[in-house]
Amino acid sequence: MIKLKDLLKEKISVKGSKYLDMDGSITSLPGPHERSAVVFSNQRGDVFVYRDRKGIYVDVNNRSDERFRDLKQLVKWLNKNNYRYIGIDDR
Repeated sequence: MIKLKDLLKEKISVKGSKYLDMDGSITSLPGPHERSAVVFSNQRGDVFVYRDRKGIYVDVNNRSDERFRDLKQLVKWLNKNNYRYIGIDDR
């Protein structure tokens, strides 16, 4: 049975193998030579997601940084911690 809270909760998913789909907004992670980052937020603060030579790097506001090999692991972590898509930070 589907619960109402599951329908109202915004989920982040992988579209194709390179794109993040956030309730109709589709974006890709910036490459290692780009200065921009994708920003997500929850009640504890913002996170900045970059792609570097080693994989996907998540800067979690001076608490602990995370590293992921692929987008599926990143999406699972973002959904587990209730992060919402904010936008692109061009720094």
